[in-house]
Amino acid sequence: MQNNRFDAIIIPKELDNAVRLGIEAGIRRQKKQLKTKRAIRYTALAATAMLAVCLSILFISNPSLAAKLPIIGRIFSQVQDKVSYKGEFDSDKDTVVAIPAAEEMTSSVNAMTENPYTQTSNGLTVTVSEINCSAQALYLALCIENEEDFPTDFIKTKQKDYVPDYDILSLVSIDYYDIAGMEKSKRGPENGVCSPYYIEGEFVDARTFAGIIRVPLDDAAYPEQFTYYLEISDIYGELFTYEEETLTDPDGNVVTLKNPQTKHYTGTWNFALNITRTEDGQQTVTVNQTNADGLGIASVKKTSFEITAQPLFPEGANEADYATVICDADGQILDTQGDNAEVFSTYGRNTDTVQVYLCDYLQYMNELKGSPEKIAKGALFHTEITF
Repeated sequence: MQNNRFDAIIIPKELDNAVRLGIEAGIRRQKKQLKTKRAIRYTALAATAMLAVCLSILFISNPSLAAKLPIIGRIFSQVQDKVSYKGEFDSDKDTVVAIPAAEEMTSSVNAMTENPYTQTSNGLTVTVSEINCSAQALYLALCIENEEDFPTDFIKTKQKDYVPDYDILSLVSIDYYDIAGMEKSKRGPENGVCSPYYIEGEFVDARTFAGIIRVPLDDAAYPEQFTYYLEISDIYGELFTYEEETLTDPDGNVVTLKNPQTKHYTGTWNFALNITRTEDGQQTVTVNQTNADGLGIASVKKTSFEITAQPLFPEGANEADYATVICDADGQILDTQGDNAEVFSTYGRNTDTVQVYLCDYLQYMNELKGSPEKIAKGALFHTEITF
């Protein structure tokens, strides 16, 4: 129901300026009259009340704003069970930036507008909201806000034939970390490590995407504390329009491919993030066992979010010829953590005891995949691990 009382109210463009001015005016008036501790307490209450009035007016005028504000600082809790790399990331996180509380806004005028974790370029604002860094991976929660609506084609979860329960935005980025004696190019394809090239999450509304990026780490190289740099130059998604591409295979057959067109948002979003890496909850079980052919497992490592096994291969073997499979305490195959086939998710599973298998890759793909019973019978090597 429309309320005409607010029709004549001019709503300032910047939320923080509107709130700040209202709060400061109220505090100045109150401080002139009230000097006691009790009076100061009433001053705080008055400021809070004035904040509520300002926010109420803004939310009535712009309902979508009310939906967006709570996203910052709680992206993990909102989407952590919807992405392909699941985990309870909100249970132990280093919150980088959140909407300031009323008392913080009075002391920090630019708390919301001048923030190193928020970058705006060409109409797109990217905010690093939360961080969680385990021994095996760095997880970043991001909010991406557009001045205009994103194409509806981006929201694949609204399509009836779309299987995942999350949406994806693609990224063009470079990343590196600041550790003494290591070069900026330490991370990158030339070193066998891809920079983040996608983010999984959900569209909060037509102009806001909340998601999580998973950055795999080499536990031998990363110290407990380091600076992680993420530089994004392009954010894009696929459309439902296609371009045809004609190719000729080695046998001379002509193949026509339909490649989806994309909508790009280019710009500069550069972040320098101070990371505290925790190994709390990490458990490593040393195995060092092989079969007669020299195929086996060196160790199995488990963190709060994932499990990995370190295989042992006979001399001269091609690692790509083998597949690792891990089953939980109930005998069910663990899901992989994102697109990394060698890292397995512990989310929602009993992993106090796990079964680790090494299989021939072709046999696994053609005969064993998806069946714990067939994997147990056809595996080249097996070991049981209790954490």
